Amino acid sequence: MDNIKDKIKKNEMLIIAMFIIGVLGISLLSYDFIMSKIRLTFETVNLELYGNNKPEEINQKEDNEQPETTNENQTAEENESPKTPTKSYYFGYLQIPKINLNQGLVPLNSKNNNVNKNIQTIYPSDMPDVENGNLILAAHSGTSRISYFKNLYKLSTNDKFYILYNSQKYTYNIVNIYTVPKNGQVEIKRDLSKTVATLITCTKNDDTTQTVYIGELIEKEGV
Repeated sequence: MDNIKDKIKKNEMLIIAMFIIGVLGISLLSYDFIMSKIRLTFETVNLELYGNNKPEEINQKEDNEQPETTNENQTAEENESPKTPTKSYYFGYLQIPKINLNQGLVPLNSKNNNVNKNIQTIYPSDMPDVENGNLILAAHSGTSRISYFKNLYKLSTNDKFYILYNSQKYTYNIVNIYTVPKNGQVEIKRDLSKTVATLITCTKNDDTTQTVYIGELIEKEGV
């Protein structure tokens, strides 16, 4: 009888131990799942004043540049201005070999940081060397001379693009492409534990939406 009772007790303890291990396992899986969802979140970028800088940025103009405003109702062609690049005009370059794009990027605090002149660096962008940061770039699609993102629609997930910055070449892999309503704001869905660059432009053949391309940093090398 004692042997039978001991066996029953051991079986009960084994069942309890297995139950505890199972609960802990489910808890860990749930935690990892929840944390992954927390990391994959939305950042809202204000594009309502497309082409203007934030007020605090205007106070930091380089070389005594004066802020300029643009009329959203004007066409891209009407807002075009010839560029006169200087040695410090660009802080880096965006390269997308698939669509033969190699274009300079102007600083946030430059008056030329305007979608009607250049690829615009959107506030509050981080530079590529900021860990877990997000460099946000926007440009026109369409057919004008300044429609730098006119062929972005040809990109697919797993395509690569590059940012040249501070003698480093940053390689990004496109992990997500999605559209958002064209209402003055863009929600950027990305993993906050990753360093990313975001490209934004109007959706081809659709005046009501914008397309967002999320690229995650996969490599950095000197140039």
